[in-house]
Amino acid sequence: MKTKSVITALKQMGFDNSRKGLNAIDVLCSQCNALVINGIACHETGCPNTKYQCKGCYEYIDYQGYCSDCQ
Repeated sequence: MKTKSVITALKQMGFDNSRKGLNAIDVLCSQCNALVINGIACHETGCPNTKYQCKGCYEYIDYQGYCSDCQ
């Protein structure tokens, strides 16, 4: 996957300050101390930027469950 598309995907997941670093992609969030655990980008518990995938269409939404199109 290209760097630009990875950064775009991270921003859809709420990591709004993510950017290309010297040797890797920096996963950053403006509302919490984001980190990467075993290759998975994570927000802190309770971060307002956290996004969830709709259980029906897998689009990113602000809450857990189904988006309005899939309900």
